[in-house]
Amino acid sequence: MPTTYSPEDLADQARFVFRGKIEKLNAATLPEVRDTSKTAVVRVEETIHAPKALSHYTGQSITVQLVDRSDLHVGDEAVFFTDAWLFGNEGVAVRSLGHRPPDARTAALRSPEGDPISNLEDRDTRKHYDSADMVASGRIVSVRLVGDPKAAPSTREHDPDWREAVVDVDQVYKGDRQKKEILVRFPASQDRMWHKAPKLQVGQHGYFLLHAGFNTTGETRTAPAGANPDFYQVLHSEDFELGDNPGPIQKLLSRAPASGTR
Repeated sequence: MPTTYSPEDLADQARFVFRGKIEKLNAATLPEVRDTSKTAVVRVEETIHAPKALSHYTGQSITVQLVDRSDLHVGDEAVFFTDAWLFGNEGVAVRSLGHRPPDARTAALRSPEGDPISNLEDRDTRKHYDSADMVASGRIVSVRLVGDPKAAPSTREHDPDWREAVVDVDQVYKGDRQKKEILVRFPASQDRMWHKAPKLQVGQHGYFLLHAGFNTTGETRTAPAGANPDFYQVLHSEDFELGDNPGPIQKLLSRAPASGTR
């Protein structure tokens, strides 16, 4: 990774971020790692953010494949930005995207609660929030098919089987504050490509991270710049959260006042 990447940039890319101490260079904890020319054995001193599968390695030695080891020596401490590589009986090996010295900038990556799993969830939610065209809460009042209901079922592989929910908006956190009702499309298919996407139901009240959608034709495949969306979409599991099941979205929104309250 170029040295111009900040700790914040690296943290946005890496799934497993930890402060560690170099115990050995050109070594590995796993016999499966045969090329140790770019690896190090690193003791995890503090886990900053991690998925559940990597959240319990604090105090253990793991293998890290380094991008650049020229500035690292045995005994050095650094904050490593990594992704999972290998899991074995002797532990785990990860691939580093880069490392930075422990300082105020890397310390700022810590969660106030000290929970590495929720810290990663919060970061993921913030990225989804930033990429969303509209963030709102509301109640689903109806769900209908998209397209001709009399048409024959599609035989295309991975067909999303689109549905469209009508949502009565009660608060807008980001986007068009004048919206009182929005159309939200979601894939009803349980195909492996779509099974994690939200499956909206009438009567549900929740929080939406929405992505703009447009009705385009074969001649017009992209919408004009600045055009108002014809509908919105929820495509990822993180894009919808039930109001009575508080999670990362509501946690994020609680930190800032809402706008567009009806």
